[in-house]
Amino acid sequence: MFKEPPPEGAAPTCREAGVLGVMGGVIGTMQATEAIKYILGVGESLAGYLLTYDAFDMEFRKVKINRKSNCPVCGDQPTIKELIDYNGPVCEL
Repeated sequence: MFKEPPPEGAAPTCREAGVLGVMGGVIGTMQATEAIKYILGVGESLAGYLLTYDAFDMEFRKVKINRKSNCPVCGDQPTIKELIDYNGPVCEL
């Protein structure tokens, strides 16, 4: 979605912004469900979509994200091949 990551310190961390403790479980459960659906080949995948969840209003929003052939991550010739860790070593994809 974004061509470049924000500079270090530009976006608040989860600790700084505040995250409900249960969110890890809620989102983790949804990710596990997607993985199981993918492995079993059942249901409709969220591939190509961004799913947002507003826990305070209990609302989900599914937004279609179109793949771009020139995307630096998933395009035909990706140039971004590692994750950024501002405080630790870089992870290879």
